[in-house]
Amino acid sequence: MSSIQFTHKSHTVIAESTTPVTVFTGFLGAGKTSIILNLLKRADPAYRIVLLKNEFGDAETDSALARESHIQIAEMTNGCLCCVLVGQMKRALEELKEKYHPDRIIIETSGSAFPAPIAWQIREMEPLGFHLDSILTVIDCINFCGYEDTSYTARMQAQYTDIIILNKWEQVTERQLDIVVDHVNELNTDTPKIKADRDAGVDPSVVFGIDTTLFRLSERDADATEGLDTDTAHTHHSQEVDLVEIRRGVRETLPPPMLDTASFIQFLKLLPADEVYRVKGIVRLSGAVADETDLTASQHSTTADPIDGVLYIVNHAF
Repeated sequence: MSSIQFTHKSHTVIAESTTPVTVFTGFLGAGKTSIILNLLKRADPAYRIVLLKNEFGDAETDSALARESHIQIAEMTNGCLCCVLVGQMKRALEELKEKYHPDRIIIETSGSAFPAPIAWQIREMEPLGFHLDSILTVIDCINFCGYEDTSYTARMQAQYTDIIILNKWEQVTERQLDIVVDHVNELNTDTPKIKADRDAGVDPSVVFGIDTTLFRLSERDADATEGLDTDTAHTHHSQEVDLVEIRRGVRETLPPPMLDTASFIQFLKLLPADEVYRVKGIVRLSGAVADETDLTASQHSTTADPIDGVLYIVNHAF
């Protein structure tokens, strides 16, 4: 358990047995998983961190990536923590605390999650030994100005957060980055904004130990979110995101089906960025691919075999 104590304006001291919870939000494809994995690599190995991931669909792609990094992880799929699964989060957090005795729990929400219901659920669990430490929002500097105009969720995530993490900023020009920051500032001027390094991510000392004042229970009934539309909160998935799943069956008597590597990569490149936010899943390809693609070879299948091919984790954004 965490031995860190915090004192805020009301002089309330968090008990030593309390487990701090850090919540990562950010729209689809913003890069939350990569930032979290780099964050965990930079943390003290003796500091026990557990990751609770939420996937809107049932393809546990990011969870597979996390497992490849030997991180303790639990996942909640086929729903969003802010609405469908919010009641189940309590049980998941209790199980993680009992099983792993973590010093900190990180929650990675689905890209279409509102922060308020998740924060309130954690606030309600304070008597059970949980403490909402911070809400962090990852901004995709390449695409934010595009989906900000069409996504109520993206705007909510940028407005209600303790730190805005600018991701993929190295892939845009200085002028484009200025425009992104201007758009973010229109939604949230005062919140600190930090850049995530492509390889190193963010420093744990910057994002841990914030002791947020966002979404306090005492303010919930007083409309703390200043206009959060409850009806929109329950229907935002149908308004913003359509989920399409493709499965390819396997017969035991036949060699495992596989796709041509070059053709599949070309397929990803041709997808319209203004219509397809993410492509996630697991595919079997006919051979190896370059390191700079959005495909990661599973450690369980890292060599190209003319019969079996290579099993890849697909994590393609925009």
